[in-house]
Amino acid sequence: MLERTPEIGVDEFAAAWRQETPLIDVRSPDEYAEAHVPGAVNVPLADVLAAPQRFADQDLYVICRSGGRSATAADAVNAAGARAVSVAGGTAGWIDAGHEVKGSSQ
Repeated sequence: MLERTPEIGVDEFAAAWRQETPLIDVRSPDEYAEAHVPGAVNVPLADVLAAPQRFADQDLYVICRSGGRSATAADAVNAAGARAVSVAGGTAGWIDAGHEVKGSSQ
């Protein structure tokens, strides 16, 4: 049985995240430019899946729009030796909860 990647809800993430732990946003560059969590770094899912080992031995959070792509990315980087947590609810949940965003949609 495969071990499932850990997930964290947006409010729990907002309370726990310290920006010294990387937050990887795996959406497309256009989605990221529109609105993203402040401090998030855009690394599209295809790029993560092409080289998940670049995140080996790192603690990180992974976010997308709603949680599906981030879970896929976190699974891949964890299999490569990272310690990743997927943000359930994603950027949409972050926005719906009223947290600050950066981007062109402001």
